[in-house]
Amino acid sequence: MRVLLLFCLWLPGLAASAQQPGKHELFQRMFAAIGKVRTLTFELDQSERIGGKMMTGSQTAKLNCAPFKVYLKVLAPDPGTELLYVAGSNGGKVKLNPGRSPHIVLNLDPDSGLLRKGRHHSVKEIGFGYVGGLLKNVYDRYRTNIDEWVQFKGEVVHHGRTCWSITFTNGDYALRDVTTGHGENVIAVARRTFTNEYELLELNGLKNYDAVEPGRSLKVPDTYFKSVDLYIDQATCLPVYQKMYDAKGVFAVYDYKDLRVNPVIAPEEFTTGYKGYGF
Repeated sequence: MRVLLLFCLWLPGLAASAQQPGKHELFQRMFAAIGKVRTLTFELDQSERIGGKMMTGSQTAKLNCAPFKVYLKVLAPDPGTELLYVAGSNGGKVKLNPGRSPHIVLNLDPDSGLLRKGRHHSVKEIGFGYVGGLLKNVYDRYRTNIDEWVQFKGEVVHHGRTCWSITFTNGDYALRDVTTGHGENVIAVARRTFTNEYELLELNGLKNYDAVEPGRSLKVPDTYFKSVDLYIDQATCLPVYQKMYDAKGVFAVYDYKDLRVNPVIAPEEFTTGYKGYGF
């Protein structure tokens, strides 16, 4: 039996990773996996283009998807900063501990300029639900182009995890004009069109996300990205690495590591009084 086992382990390909799925199958697996996520813990490294420069950051996170709760501890560029956001509590505000003297805990709108400075998104978009919705929108709209526009690049081992590497390029990417509705701000337009609100600021010469006058025409990309490189973890089917491009080049990179899917997270871990927190 021992000899047979050793022989089987030697056979080429027996211990190889999973068979490559079809392109549509891979996307369906990914969307299904995202839909099954209830809780996450992870470290996220990000790089986003702000004012023409790639700004980097890193944080650890605990996330409960529904109801949405998130605790973040910043590793860079402001180490020690903590954020706690629980949907439906604290008047919809984020608890912010700056992690430095003077020790003053702030309560801020998650879409405030202070919290969004130097980043594309608010804490409400962290995790896979938001990006999954963006990818599903593109997939549904261009389903008939998937075989042409999606390129398999084989396997890659990323942070010790075997992943499928793919590139999705929108062959019809272009800017279009969108008319703002009554009471809409830039974020609302971005959500309606499945695009990046920070990119809308740059494309339209706007300084903030505040409401814009009804009937104004805004330049909006056809899709959130012109192209995206994804590493899809073969074990979890989650997009653990995302590198996004617009017409100018790379505009965002998101890299998840130490990812745990659906761990038990005690309710008190989403409270300011939890041990080890500095609120």
